[in-house]
Amino acid sequence: MLDLQATPEEEVPPRFSLPPKSALLIGAVGFCAVFAEGASLDWSAVYLRDVLDSSAGVAAASTTGFTLTMAVARLAGDAVVNRFGAVRTVRVGGVLAALGGLLVVLASHPVMAMGGFALLGLGIAVVVPLAFAAAGRSGPNPSQAIAGVATITYTSGLIAPSAIGTLADATSLVTSSAW
Repeated sequence: MLDLQATPEEEVPPRFSLPPKSALLIGAVGFCAVFAEGASLDWSAVYLRDVLDSSAGVAAASTTGFTLTMAVARLAGDAVVNRFGAVRTVRVGGVLAALGGLLVVLASHPVMAMGGFALLGLGIAVVVPLAFAAAGRSGPNPSQAIAGVATITYTSGLIAPSAIGTLADATSLVTSSAW
């Protein structure tokens, strides 16, 4: 039987606590990456099919390409971070993701949009793992910081698909993609 009673020298962890301040900015960066990932995974095929009038096969290939690009970038991520550092990698990744998003919105052909989604995946691939690593090095209680970053970051995965859909319903899928 597992004894959950704290000994006198141990402090009982709280059942709930707000993320430490050190986790808020890191969590915000992770939030943006997961938002872009969730939106791309859930809406890229719809975007290609409905906005760019592509076939169902090409639309599905867009989602596959995005996922493949993210996988390759994550596998290569350690080498990139070791060479350029975590901060520079996230900054350059942010620029690549923004350029990818811009390419998607400006695309007049499915291949351009697929390239944009691929760039977006390349740019955000290592952000979440780096956010967790940064949280583990921040503040006096790394486990609380990691839990806070995870909560903030993965909340985005719940919000992104419906936020994009709601905005697209109110305006257009092109407008919601630019957001």
